Amino acid sequence: MLLGFSPGLSMFALSPITPLIIDEYELNHSTASLLTGLVFLVHAGFGIPCAMLVGKVGLKKLIGLGWLLSSAPVLTFLADDFAVLLTLRAVHGLGFAVAFPALGALYLQWFRPKELPLITGAFIGCASLGVAISNFAIVPISDAMGFRSALSVLGTVSLFGVVCWLVLGRARDVKESDSRPFRESVWSILRSRNTLLLAAADAGPFALYTVSLAWLPTFYHEEHGVSLSSAGSMMGILSIAGVVALVLAVVLAVRVPRRRPFLVVPGILIGLAGLGSFLLADTPAVYLALVALGAAAWFYLPVLMSLPMELPGANPRRVSVMLATVLTLGGIGTFVGPLTVGAIRDLTGSYIPGLALFAVLAWSLAIGGFLLPETSMARSQR
Repeated sequence: MLLGFSPGLSMFALSPITPLIIDEYELNHSTASLLTGLVFLVHAGFGIPCAMLVGKVGLKKLIGLGWLLSSAPVLTFLADDFAVLLTLRAVHGLGFAVAFPALGALYLQWFRPKELPLITGAFIGCASLGVAISNFAIVPISDAMGFRSALSVLGTVSLFGVVCWLVLGRARDVKESDSRPFRESVWSILRSRNTLLLAAADAGPFALYTVSLAWLPTFYHEEHGVSLSSAGSMMGILSIAGVVALVLAVVLAVRVPRRRPFLVVPGILIGLAGLGSFLLADTPAVYLALVALGAAAWFYLPVLMSLPMELPGANPRRVSVMLATVLTLGGIGTFVGPLTVGAIRDLTGSYIPGLALFAVLAWSLAIGGFLLPETSMARSQR
């Protein structure tokens, strides 16, 4: 839970203070979008190679290394130029790419199958809570000590988590039962229908959520005169709605045997909420749209992250590679997303075409959920 929370504090913390960063480093919107997009480009580039380390490097060392790398924002106070800040963001992204695929193998050691939706929901919920707290707190802290020092303060939480893991964490090394050559096994997992459907289902809503956190505060500030503090609080509402939705999803996932409705229903809602988040910006209904967007963007995740562990033939290698593929395809979408919206804004003077594009693409969740099979876990609970 702490591993979810501490990187979550830093992952989207720059969004509410993007105008400050643009002014500080004299950036255009496309370049500023790299601060969010590069994190996920690193996820895309390193997710699968890092998954291949599971079974070759001890889980405790792998997770500890990833967590340490994700603590890079603690050094933001040294970022006197944009290149240093961008490098720290890239290292932060690499840390999550190292640690995340190993979590599936760890869960198989620590938890029984029926507990998996609960623990994946707890992990994701803590990540969402970290995002929410940073969105509420980053502007006041930046006003008090400057945004570089504020980002360093958030990074210290992750550094504390590394110490806790190294002292208290326990994990057995993975003994791989698959006798096929390692590369052959990984390629087979990557090209499987279920792996591709899982990754595609998550990529659309993840890209929309990232685009929303990256650009909606600036959109509200520039186009509708909302203060940076208020815009950050609006993103905090979005994230808090996600935490509440996660709790509901975990409760329902334990009681409801079917898995596909957990993907299809929020998959339909998220595109509509994404459109409402900017089309309703001048009305009080925008808050309802943000609540719906946050809820839909997080509700499906406990089930989607549990599915690789519930599908037939689940083992540490398969689970790690499937989760890494989800991270990789999602990383591509979330890198392209903020960059695309920023570039369209620079070309057209409007955020709306870019935001609308990714709201439509978020319906990939409904399509993927409809095409995925019910898992063996769901069938065994009927």
